[in-house]
Amino acid sequence: MTAAHAARRAAFVAGLRAVGASLPGMAAWGLATGIAMVKVGLELLPALWMTFAVYSGTSQLAVLPLLGAAVAVPTLLLTALVANLRFVVYSATLAPHLRRLPLAHRLAIGFVTIDGPLAALMLRRQQGRLVQRVAFLWGANVATWLTWTAASVAGIVLADRLPYGPELAYLGVLALFGIALPLLAGRPAWAAAVASAGVAVATLDWPQRAGTVAAVLAGVAAALWVGRERERAPR
Repeated sequence: MTAAHAARRAAFVAGLRAVGASLPGMAAWGLATGIAMVKVGLELLPALWMTFAVYSGTSQLAVLPLLGAAVAVPTLLLTALVANLRFVVYSATLAPHLRRLPLAHRLAIGFVTIDGPLAALMLRRQQGRLVQRVAFLWGANVATWLTWTAASVAGIVLADRLPYGPELAYLGVLALFGIALPLLAGRPAWAAAVASAGVAVATLDWPQRAGTVAAVLAGVAAALWVGRERERAPR
């Protein structure tokens, strides 16, 4: 095994471990989403297709009530787009790390990179060379994707045997806490959490989930501001 291969393998394993604390929450989130898809009336194949092709609990849960109400397809697409606007910010964050990769590789890694793996990469103190950063991100993504899809499929298969009511909503909330809390490391992360939470509460009544977008932008702005202030502070 060459030194370069060993470094990539070590970075991949480090990525797997970096998201380990968030995986139980991701599993609960996937399970709740799988149950919800079946309970609103989706058949087995469309539910499985949505699990693997959409790979976003936020947009899936935003669209599901509209599917049950037979809303027009353009409205469904617009709702999913608004719910996932935070990924535009994520793309800008990832661009410096991936710009030298081939387009196909960037598209593949961009599709599977969600909140947890991206946060793990940003929180890594020594990110290393490009190949090590990419290997680390793939490790985090593989662990997260396998956990999500396995839990979502389990929810789809077991939906008829599991409850669907307020307890499922509580499960979703607890899942999000399980995903987010392990990632709150350092002042920028806490600043982002406080800012986004405050804006989310203040904009709860905004239409079309616009408050979600505002909360994401506020969190990113707060993290960037705190991060820059730390860099400017005398050592």
